[in-house]
Amino acid sequence: MENMKAFRMVVECKGFRAAALAMKISPAMVSRRIEKLEHELKTQLFKRNSRKVLLTTAGEQLYQRCVSIIDDYESCLRDVKSFNAEVSGCLKVGIPHSINHLHVIPNLRQFFELYPRLRLETVTGNHCMELFSHGFDLALQCGPLPDSNLYYSLLGYWRKHACVTPDYVRRCGLPGHPDELLSHTCLFHFDNHRRSWKFMIDGELTEVRPASTSRVSNSLDLYQMVKNGLGISYLPDFTVRDGINSGEIISILGEFMPPPLPMYVVHVNPKPSPKEQAFIDFIRTLNLATVAGPAS
Repeated sequence: MENMKAFRMVVECKGFRAAALAMKISPAMVSRRIEKLEHELKTQLFKRNSRKVLLTTAGEQLYQRCVSIIDDYESCLRDVKSFNAEVSGCLKVGIPHSINHLHVIPNLRQFFELYPRLRLETVTGNHCMELFSHGFDLALQCGPLPDSNLYYSLLGYWRKHACVTPDYVRRCGLPGHPDELLSHTCLFHFDNHRRSWKFMIDGELTEVRPASTSRVSNSLDLYQMVKNGLGISYLPDFTVRDGINSGEIISILGEFMPPPLPMYVVHVNPKPSPKEQAFIDFIRTLNLATVAGPAS
């Protein structure tokens, strides 16, 4: 089983060294396990004449089978070990910066009161595709999954808001159509390389590219800039909800906003362990994704 686990990790981490790092063993040990597996099967699993990790036809067939075998085996072990077990150990979670700052950190006390033996490591950012290579147990994904093979729990749906302060509207006017943003001061997230926002115009999802005056690297800074009256930005509901509810900022162009987006907790295993499920349940209590999903 350990040889098959090493094989799977090499495939999913796209390299022997990355697999060794994820498994916390030496690259030489990973290579020996692959060699033993190939010797046992009497076939070559990887093409050795390339810098990239490429599977042979036999390797591709084995990968499809070994994923389900390993998952079933580990699920069985977890079920046995977790029977009446207390939630404990270390849990490493990747969380977007604004969610961690505005929602998770303020509510952690009640979580630790429920699970005092659980140690939590939160790393801010988008870590959905780094579960294996960086040793994450869970990652929060706000938007479509980048890989359909990931295991996940759907939390619900959320939407974005074009938002601004009442003071900015008094000074600069209220845009009534996305095209009017071209004459306004707009604030962008640094990851928005196209410097565009999406709106529903005449029934079609359309990119609008306002003139960008400032870009910053996280949505909390954008939110603060909006609250300071510096311009209009395009931010998630879970970031601006309190400001909208208090009247400090207003949501504009609501009739042009695109359909809601999904929010997932992505996990390494098909069935979350007790400590993973405890954190998923905790995230659900924060009501981050409360918008009705798109009509099926």
